[in-house]
Amino acid sequence: MDRKVINFHKVTDVAWFDAVIKFLKQRYTIINAEQMVSFYYDKVSLPKRSCLITVDDGDSASFNVIYPVLKKHRVPAIFFISPEKMMRNGKHRNFWFQEARNCDDADELMKQIHDSKKDIDEIWQLIDTYKQEHHVGVLSDQNMTLEQVREIDREGLVTIGAHTLDHPFLARESDDKSAYEIVESIMQLESLLGHPIYTFAYPNGCPVDDFGQREILTLRQTSCKIAFSTEAKDFSHKDNPYSIPRYGLSNGSLRFIKIKLILGKYYKTLKRVLSIFHHTI
Repeated sequence: MDRKVINFHKVTDVAWFDAVIKFLKQRYTIINAEQMVSFYYDKVSLPKRSCLITVDDGDSASFNVIYPVLKKHRVPAIFFISPEKMMRNGKHRNFWFQEARNCDDADELMKQIHDSKKDIDEIWQLIDTYKQEHHVGVLSDQNMTLEQVREIDREGLVTIGAHTLDHPFLARESDDKSAYEIVESIMQLESLLGHPIYTFAYPNGCPVDDFGQREILTLRQTSCKIAFSTEAKDFSHKDNPYSIPRYGLSNGSLRFIKIKLILGKYYKTLKRVLSIFHHTI
């Protein structure tokens, strides 16, 4: 079996994304969110080579770059977004990682955030302090507007899913804060779009480190039917439907992408071995 969920984030190269989508269409049967729900709950069979495409965060490139290519090829997908990051009524607030990457020492700042185990309030405090001390200017709106999200949702090719409010490392948050981030993001999207939201993606997405049984139990109490991690392996009926694995693709040549998808869950292990070998010769 070769069944994969492919996850993208910000994509700015139209030609690259178009080529990737063409390759995925040639290799796989592209399925949609409803088929994935049926696969897990009704045990509906899927082709041996099946692929679901997802896109996290809702960066404006999702509307300007990714969505037009999906429409061109009539390829379904899921966009996981935060209702609080959509610009509406002239107001917005970017994600913390978008603000951090706008800083001069972005790599060091991001490493400090990841290593420090800070909760979301502490992360924002760290970034705000850095920006004040280093006189970092105001970052423009980075994400889709409510009108753009509604247009995508209305046209029906892409399913809109929830991605918390502020993209925290959920495992670092209190019980109340973790539940609020999850439940409120779903409820706000349902209110804005006028229908149930049944898909969710965990921010950062590593099982145990970023989310656990607490978050899964919270999701079970909402309208959500399937939720996605960033664990790199093929999906199967053995999965918990609230922790479906995904492979990340952000860049690279088609040759690299083909190798990564063929190797599947063994890609990271091989990459680690080659890195060790490289440093010992």
